[in-house]
Amino acid sequence: MNNHDFDLLIHDWIPCLATEGVLKSFSIRSALENAGDIRSIEHESPIVRIATLRLLLAFCYRVAHANGVPLKSFRNWQALLAEWSEGIPSQWIDRYLGQCQCRNKFRLFDDNYPFLQIAGLVCQGDKQPESATRLAFEQYAGTPSTLWEHLAEVPSVQEAALYLVTCQAFGASASNTSNAKVGHLEYSPTGRTFAPVYTGCIVWLEGDSLLETLMLNLVDYDLTDADLPTWEKPLSIYALRARQPQKAKDGDLDKDGKQIKIGKKLGDSKRASPTGPVQLFTWPSRAVRLNIPESGKVKTVHFTQGLALSDHSVDPMKPYDHEGQPLNLQRDKAGWRDLHSLLALQPNRNRTVLALSHAARSGLAAARINIAGIARGKDPAKILFWRHERMPVPAALLADVNLIERLGSLLENARQAASELNNRSLRMAKLYLAPESESPNGRQPDKDEVTNVAKSIDPRPAYWARLEEPFFPLLENLPNDWDTARDDWKPDDQQLASNAWRERVKGEAWRALEESIRSLGTTARAIQAVARVRTDFNDGDLMPRLQHAPKAKGKARGGKKE
Repeated sequence: MNNHDFDLLIHDWIPCLATEGVLKSFSIRSALENAGDIRSIEHESPIVRIATLRLLLAFCYRVAHANGVPLKSFRNWQALLAEWSEGIPSQWIDRYLGQCQCRNKFRLFDDNYPFLQIAGLVCQGDKQPESATRLAFEQYAGTPSTLWEHLAEVPSVQEAALYLVTCQAFGASASNTSNAKVGHLEYSPTGRTFAPVYTGCIVWLEGDSLLETLMLNLVDYDLTDADLPTWEKPLSIYALRARQPQKAKDGDLDKDGKQIKIGKKLGDSKRASPTGPVQLFTWPSRAVRLNIPESGKVKTVHFTQGLALSDHSVDPMKPYDHEGQPLNLQRDKAGWRDLHSLLALQPNRNRTVLALSHAARSGLAAARINIAGIARGKDPAKILFWRHERMPVPAALLADVNLIERLGSLLENARQAASELNNRSLRMAKLYLAPESESPNGRQPDKDEVTNVAKSIDPRPAYWARLEEPFFPLLENLPNDWDTARDDWKPDDQQLASNAWRERVKGEAWRALEESIRSLGTTARAIQAVARVRTDFNDGDLMPRLQHAPKAKGKARGGKKE
């Protein structure tokens, strides 16, 4: 095999877990043809898994369209399910490649159409070309300056393909806006150009095989002939130049009437909107060219900003809030705690995860729901971590509003117990600092000191961590609490899943509080503070506290009621 002609269609590069439990690599073609015998895409990085799945989904949309079964309706989706029962037939793939004339558009090092790259791109500046580790932004690419930093490994050709796909989907940038050239044509981008999946989290359903996973997430939508992937309509230097910011020239004045420095960029790159999910899943957010590999390794790459994406693009794999903003992962909150909110989201101008409603009518049993993405800091380009959570979700839970509402109430029970834990921690801290604080005219401790002590003994992190394990059995068994014959909930004593969850919540709350108490020590002051705070939990502690209406103010003399 000649690495200089690495073809992603026929050469193996996608790491997968086969149904027999063996890790193997597949090409685009072999992965789709054998999708029924592949369990899942597997990689140590969740963002690589997401980006690769979205690439395969885009390819499947186009194969279906070229074979006369475009996913414009659920009826067409059902037809595909029957035709692709064991995998995507090879003749379907051949028909697509021939019809769209893109058979040679999947080569990494092609002189004319390198895959997801710009042919002939040469970036300017001292740092160009960069180390190919630049493609994998989770790796450290500089010179180690501390004991714990290590030089990143130069990627193989297969790894470079994975990282190339991933950086187009997840790239973040606040700088590194190197100017570039293709021949005599110059390109001057600006920074702050974020890739499609960098903001918000991605949600997808996973079946027992890659084929089921693809079918669960291939939702029908208003497909247009203009919704083309990047390999059918490659990014060109002309498209980039048309959207690059203007440069100041002689006669351009600032607000004070002074000449702006000639050549200075005025404004940002003009943003573009995708024509549909296929184009969005393959969006060229980075202008890249891989250099020819040496000994099977891609050592350097030309890398700068690509096509700026509109802020208003809607992603069918993202959940959005009621204001239309994508929901992000939170640093201190696991995704399972918000699962009810996710399942209960109603379509908001298509700003919801379409696969959830699609699965409810598909007849396929989703084995797991996946939530993955990047958690960011206050600085938009600061990455705190990336996370991937898998949760079992019965098909009934996706379709039944009663089960979704019950799941919400059970999670609310857990949140109320957490609130009670916080209240008791604060009270304990207050009594520890000032034992007489609850007496009439007793000395009140400093609020900041109370907060600091309460934080030091906060039982909630341990409490939430331990509830994750029983949450998954709750998801699997909750449908059993519903009496389908009567179309109503079973009697209270027969709702085994709900009752088991509430008992576990009370038990873990008690356990976490008892453990946090020990950190106060065994002094007389600590013992007295602990003795005055209840540590056991009952059903009332899981219920929302009644909100007392504020008393109406009386009439002021000579005036109206306020």
